[in-house]
Amino acid sequence: MRTIFLKATLVAISALSAASVAFAADYPTPLPAETVPKVETLPAHYPTTWAFLNVTANRIELRNVGSDGREVKGELQARDSATLLVADKRPEIYVADTVWSRGVRGTRTDFITVYDKQTLNVVGEIVLPGAKRGLITPMEGMFAFTDDQRMALVFNFTPASSVTVVDLVKRTVLGDVDIPGCSLVYPSGERGFSTLCSSGSLLSVRLDAHGAVSGRSESKVFNLLDTDPLFTQSAGIGGVRYFPSLHGRVQPIDMRTDDVKILPDWPLVSAADATGNWRPSGWQLIGSDEQNLLYVLMQPNAREGMHKNPGTEVWVFNAASKTRVKRLRLVRPGSSIALTHSAEPLLLVWAQDHLDVYDPRDGRLLRTLGLAGILARLQIEPMR
Repeated sequence: MRTIFLKATLVAISALSAASVAFAADYPTPLPAETVPKVETLPAHYPTTWAFLNVTANRIELRNVGSDGREVKGELQARDSATLLVADKRPEIYVADTVWSRGVRGTRTDFITVYDKQTLNVVGEIVLPGAKRGLITPMEGMFAFTDDQRMALVFNFTPASSVTVVDLVKRTVLGDVDIPGCSLVYPSGERGFSTLCSSGSLLSVRLDAHGAVSGRSESKVFNLLDTDPLFTQSAGIGGVRYFPSLHGRVQPIDMRTDDVKILPDWPLVSAADATGNWRPSGWQLIGSDEQNLLYVLMQPNAREGMHKNPGTEVWVFNAASKTRVKRLRLVRPGSSIALTHSAEPLLLVWAQDHLDVYDPRDGRLLRTLGLAGILARLQIEPMR
């Protein structure tokens, strides 16, 4: 028995030796030893073909969406409903986040982490008092710059709603602004913000240089909450924000000055398209490019309650002429879209487990970035 075992062992060793010789012949030049750990520094100004992908309660990845290499350039920690701001006035990135001392229970801490843009090292932290930061899937209106990026606004929801004003330069909390019955923050005027209210109006708040309220004004009722409410996602063109409605209108709001103006709305869906029940749908469902075009994610055969379903096409509109100029059919339905900020933009579409990159000029699928295992919603933040 022992003799048989020894013979079998010798045969196995001989086979391994022969395989090693064959492998060495196929690959005569061995790969160089890799340095571990290997730390690289990112450029001071990120290319416009890079984008942050904010994965709900998981992580925030910085990806090169303009290369077939599909590189991950960096990653930031993220926990509960983390939201992101990338400064171009300073070499910093800000992430508003929440943790509990016992994982999913215990003492809650809301905070803003300050990262260096080139190293992604933590260079500061601002603790937010009151344990009241809104814990909602990452989305527009949760965390915003104002006052030329000197201050930041954090939306709070307990369910009482308020806004915490933070001085990002001095790393201090300046105070809270109550906005009862209103939700989310959209920068407006020199250093203020506007917020959508449950009355169907828009409340605009002006802040002084110290972050205190210096004035308030409320618009007329324009958001048709009972019949055709607006999505809270919007896209900006030249200081005007465009909000799509559930049934297919778009509502422009001029937020360039403290005197915020509700502009006339106009239809996204023609009478002919209405017969197919085309409606806007998705999560991050509207975007804009440097050519002042609006991109809206659309789905056919839509019914009440389907407004967060993925869309099958992206419709492109000239905001100045208020006309559709193109419709792009998606390879697979998507729920989030965004445009890179470049002379020749890329259309980014999140399609559950995949980030599809299209050429918006002709709708060609250029590449797909696999993001296996990510089933949650995704917020796309292209770099400027």
